[in-house]
Amino acid sequence: MTGFLKNRAPLDAQILERELRLRQCLWQNAILKDEVTSTNDIAKELVNNQTVEGTFVVANFQSKGRGRQDRTWEAPKNSSIFISIILKPNNQDEIGWIPLLIGLCLFKSLESETRKNIKIKWPNDLVLVESDEVFKFAGILLEKHKEYVIAGVGINFDQELNELPFKNSTSLKAFLQNDLSKESIIAQFISELGARWTEENNAQASPTPSLVREYKTNCLTIGSQIIAQLPGGESFKAEAIDISKTGELIVETTEGLRNLSSADIHLIS
Repeated sequence: MTGFLKNRAPLDAQILERELRLRQCLWQNAILKDEVTSTNDIAKELVNNQTVEGTFVVANFQSKGRGRQDRTWEAPKNSSIFISIILKPNNQDEIGWIPLLIGLCLFKSLESETRKNIKIKWPNDLVLVESDEVFKFAGILLEKHKEYVIAGVGINFDQELNELPFKNSTSLKAFLQNDLSKESIIAQFISELGARWTEENNAQASPTPSLVREYKTNCLTIGSQIIAQLPGGESFKAEAIDISKTGELIVETTEGLRNLSSADIHLIS
């Protein structure tokens, strides 16, 4: 094991508290854990105990982390950022845009910290675009629990190349312009999400036009030729042309338009 790996620092509760105060975050109720099965699991327990909206769980290590499509999320201890935020939608029938909102907030919190080309890949992966290749560095998993939504966010922070989960992935340390701490990244994201969530959740109609516009502007998927793989196993080529009012990806196939609510999207061009 290299010295770099040995010296990975765990999250510091005092530094996180300071960073949250510095940004005057609406949400400052952070629950810091060293090792958990999953931060989403802890967040669900907090909901069962009637915690307040905006409470979020962060951890240094997940033993049973999971992503979309029941995939596992594994990373060496202290090498990634794991966050789960407790949200309570005012309208339970308009939650399709929540994962896209969270992806946009994570994007907005990071874009000013790099000169590299980072984008959102529908629905809510964050990717680095470099030399016509796409490298994933963050993903989001949403789970409904009672009348709440648990938003689990996983960010590759400082993994070595051989520690990354697959070939086309990267970590923040590889391309951030400034030497940011994990605590400051968490605080920037929570600050952005708290303000934007409050605006969207209290709007007369959601998604608001500004959310739709910003998401589409920064979504790499729209306008791309893709291969879509559906949960049931179906796979087909298409062109991604738009996002629906309920957050679905609208694609054009040889047989016409289709709306995708859940799919693995592979970009061709």
